Parts: sequence; structure tokens; C-alpha cells
Amino acid sequence: MTDLPFSYHLSVAEVPSHGLTVNLAPDEAQRSALARFLDIPAVHALTAELRIVPEGEGAHVAGRLKARVRQISVVSLEPFDSDLEEEIDVHFAPEEALAARAVDEDDPEAELDQPDAIINGSIDLGHLVTEFLSLALDPYPRLPGEVFETVAEAPEALSPFAELARLKDKS
Repeated sequence: MTDLPFSYHLSVAEVPSHGLTVNLAPDEAQRSALARFLDIPAVHALTAELRIVPEGEGAHVAGRLKARVRQISVVSLEPFDSDLEEEIDVHFAPEEALAARAVDEDDPEAELDQPDAIINGSIDLGHLVTEFLSLALDPYPRLPGEVFETVAEAPEALSPFAELARLKDKS
């Protein structure tokens, strides 16, 4: 696994039976490293409030992250800031329990329903927040109100052979 710029390990054994709330807020150096990792200009702010509740041998993590990030518009190439919010809802099970489960290979959704792994008795909440922040980013960011307009051309003008045909007609 790639070393992630933000990590916060929580031992599942230390989570009380009534659950635990964890608030995460990476510092400036961690946010800067997150921005480089996510290939965006900046992560100005990031907070996550997560509720961890034991679930059999595993755990259930639910909460929300909020972030303010800077991205580059794919239309104008202008940088702009945007606010993101993302719900987090993930079930975890020990690695050994996951290895013992049989996944129905005929059901493409079956693997999506699998819990994430508890590795060495802990959950990396920083990794989880990084993953959900990555999912919240628009892969084609645009400034608010910005629209990508294509140039209307005749279909034959779009063909790579149109210019060759035009040259042939001139001869």
C-alpha cells in the first residue's frame, strides 16, 4: 500500500461497547501533503467527525467530512476554491474473517458489500478520510457557472482525413 500523507490508527479493542466519537483535523503540513497526494493545489481545511461502534468482531464507522479545497478548472485552467462534504459509512471486519468469506464471483455487487479489513487490530481513520476526500473531488472541476462549449463544425471537418480530401480535390 502507498504511504498516505494522513494516518490515524485506532485500536478496535480500545473502542468501548457504547462506541467512540473521534474528531480529526489534519495540521497544515498534513493538508499540504494531502494536496500533493490528491494532485490538487491545496487543501485549505479538513475536518471529520467519525462515530466508531463495535459490531461483532468488527466495527462500524460512520460520520461526515468537511473540506475546503483548491482545484483547477478544466475549462479555463483558473484555480478556484470549493467546499466539500461527504458522508462516511463503512463496516470493518478482521482480515482473517474476510479471508474466510467466500465471494460469489457471479455477482459483481458482492465484492462491494464486503467490509473493509481491520489490519493488525486497528483501523486507519486517516486513510478512510483520505479515501472519502478523494471520492468527493470532482474529476472534472469547473468554476461555478462555467460551461464547456464545443465548437460546432460540420461532421466532415472533424475527420482527420478531411484536410487530405480537400488537398486531393485541389490537385
